[in-house]
Amino acid sequence: MQVCPYCTVRILDVPYHLDADYDYYIPPSLAPLAKVGAFVSVPFGRSNRKTAAVITSLKKECEYEHIKPITDIPDIGESMTEDEAQLCRFLCDFTLCSYGEAVKTVVPATMLITMNEYYSVTDSEKGMDKLSQKALLFYSYVKTRERVSAQTMKNKFGEESTVIAQSLVRLGLLTKESRIKETSNIKYVKYVKLCEGIGDVEALCSKMRSPVQAQIIRLLSKTGRITSDELFVRIEKSAYPQLTALEKKGLVDITKEEIYRDPYFDNRQIEPPKESPLSDEQRKAVDTLTALYEVDEPKAALLHGVTGSGKTRVIKEMIDRVTKDNKGVILLVPEISLTPQTVGYFCAQYKDRVAVIHSSLSKGERFDAWKRLRRGDADIVIGTRSAIFAPVQNLGMIVIDEEQEHTYKSDTDPKYLAHDVARFRAGKTGSLMLLSSATPSFNSYQKAKTGAYTLVEMKERYGAARLPEVVISDMRFEGDAGNVSPIGTVLLESLRDTYNRGKQSIVFLNRRGYNSAVSCRVCGEAVTCPSCSVSLTYHTTQSLDHTEDAGEYFRMRVRRGMLCCHYCGYKTPVPERCPSCGAEHFKFVGCGTQRVEEELKGAVPEAKILRMDMDTTSQKGSHSEILEKFREKKADVLLGTQMVTKGHDFPSVTLVGVMNADASLFLDDYRASEKTFSLLTQVIGRAGRGDDAGVAVVQTLNPDSEVIRLAAAQDYKTFFEREIKLRRALVFPPFCDIALLTLSGTDEALLTASAAKAGERIRELLKGEYSDVEAVVFGPFEAPVYKIQNNCRMRFCIKCRLNKRSRSLIKRILFEFGKSVKNISITADLNPSSL
Repeated sequence: MQVCPYCTVRILDVPYHLDADYDYYIPPSLAPLAKVGAFVSVPFGRSNRKTAAVITSLKKECEYEHIKPITDIPDIGESMTEDEAQLCRFLCDFTLCSYGEAVKTVVPATMLITMNEYYSVTDSEKGMDKLSQKALLFYSYVKTRERVSAQTMKNKFGEESTVIAQSLVRLGLLTKESRIKETSNIKYVKYVKLCEGIGDVEALCSKMRSPVQAQIIRLLSKTGRITSDELFVRIEKSAYPQLTALEKKGLVDITKEEIYRDPYFDNRQIEPPKESPLSDEQRKAVDTLTALYEVDEPKAALLHGVTGSGKTRVIKEMIDRVTKDNKGVILLVPEISLTPQTVGYFCAQYKDRVAVIHSSLSKGERFDAWKRLRRGDADIVIGTRSAIFAPVQNLGMIVIDEEQEHTYKSDTDPKYLAHDVARFRAGKTGSLMLLSSATPSFNSYQKAKTGAYTLVEMKERYGAARLPEVVISDMRFEGDAGNVSPIGTVLLESLRDTYNRGKQSIVFLNRRGYNSAVSCRVCGEAVTCPSCSVSLTYHTTQSLDHTEDAGEYFRMRVRRGMLCCHYCGYKTPVPERCPSCGAEHFKFVGCGTQRVEEELKGAVPEAKILRMDMDTTSQKGSHSEILEKFREKKADVLLGTQMVTKGHDFPSVTLVGVMNADASLFLDDYRASEKTFSLLTQVIGRAGRGDDAGVAVVQTLNPDSEVIRLAAAQDYKTFFEREIKLRRALVFPPFCDIALLTLSGTDEALLTASAAKAGERIRELLKGEYSDVEAVVFGPFEAPVYKIQNNCRMRFCIKCRLNKRSRSLIKRILFEFGKSVKNISITADLNPSSL
């Protein structure tokens, strides 16, 4: 085989305007490891900084005379496949991200090369007399050690360590080098057994001076091959030196084998429940989808069924059909909180054939799931958005459950939509793409209405279950009746009645914390985050006891609570005086799940309440623990944010309460009505899924809202037909695409000037080189949340049709801006989930 002495690479960590192909020479010593998809270390830039890259092609010749060599190719055992490289190229073209950002999304983090920087002293002492006290301390610390990593110096000397180190390098007092960080996320288990031909065990043990060694020999003669962990449990942990001594004597054999980390082992041991027969609607849906799958070419279908119609059972039947042909399946769910129930069901059904991928797993657990799929040890993957990139072999079907959810759109680069990647992979593999929802996104439903997708409908709940009765509770006059609680009279009576009948309830409020804001009673200013342009949310750290003394109640709030920013995590005690005017009196406004939990405990003291929000689910496994407690009826009420609204099936839940139902109706977003309808429909659908009839109480200040009334009636078709007319008239998606360009920086003056120049350049290009692109440009204007973590943000909203030309225009803007403007970043989000 002829060796190719050159290669083309893409740098993994480089600004967008420098994201391009670079040629390098392959030294003969590295040639055996050089292949397309291999991760390498290369010198980059004028300073020849060692950085990570990936080989995209091998070349026999190079047009350049002076070419740098690759410095290292670590033998990590895994490299990118051609399918993964195609996915990366698709992400670059479709979302306008850099190649490095695409690679970091498609492959596990444990496969990537990590470069560590190290400092060491030189022989020169010239310029020592000019050093500051801190620089001298820095230099002395490095001098007493052979070499020190940049991260160690940052931990010891703070953020300014980088500046100090650079100045010492310029003076020639320190040298800086980059080395590949050796990482291994492979987990091994050690097995121990007796060596062949050791003869009579008792005779051997009688000659041994060490009683522990004799004990090990006798144990292994009875058990045969066992793990070292099991051996140490039976003997003692301190027996390790004795075990290694036996190995050196040639009496025992110790081998190391790779194992997979499996956090869902227990789920696989559960016997699957006996399946009920398919209903006529379910059978018809399965037959339609099977016919699409058997065409053996790319097809897409939308499974639109009311809540409780049995869509999961249809999906399971289709997985059975696809895997029967030895083909793989990707099943996406929108949130981690939905994963436990879905994983439990499918792991029980398919055992070791299922791999699970989501962000709550450790890097090692995710890597092991990825390896099982790539090696063909598993052919079904269940996970959140990132599981769409799973290396499933012989892919036959991709399922996106609750497909309308915004969580399928990434809000970090690359800003991809799982549906787009699914379409790409289905097109490449001839697979079936199946979308499932009770409230499909307008984009998907419009495609189904126009024939681009096959529409499969399920209009009835499974079995004897019926859609719940919905009561719209008018909250406008609750205060006049003397009720100052956020829990209305109708909902409170329903909660008490449900508890007395021994049934369960779900209460939904899409706001965590105790109070949504704290404002001054004199000047009216809210207490805001110093780093973000948002008001701080009041969270209690312990229960607040009710007292008639207003002053004592305020002091108790100060003692037992904190103000928190939900954007950057900033926390501070409640101030004693207003930061704006110095007044002493504050008003605590709005309510969150903490306050409602406290109100429920006072109103229904006998009931056991579980709260499920970001504050109670921060620990690994907490989602599953809370849901399992509720499923086992260890609680009567499940209170929470959006985590409790979708995908759950609790047969004993007969009441759902929705608080502040109209909060999302008035968002500054053309999807406000769609999101509100979807959310209400989903949460209402959690009631009455068993044999007992269900009731949903919807609290609102807008009882005449058409959106709320249609959601209460579960009438998606009417809602869609009315809303789509407005979208068409105002030219909003799905009748156009939207590109959102965001400029951000800490210098407001520079940001404002840069945004103005960017606006001029966009309009100039549209009038000139890109005059064939039909587009309407809005902006620059401030982002809805103008400042986050001291980064101010300005935006452009461009209405257009996304194609090669319009993407070329946006790519041109990103390239020119990144190359010419310093200290201001620019990003593009194509068809964002919110404006």
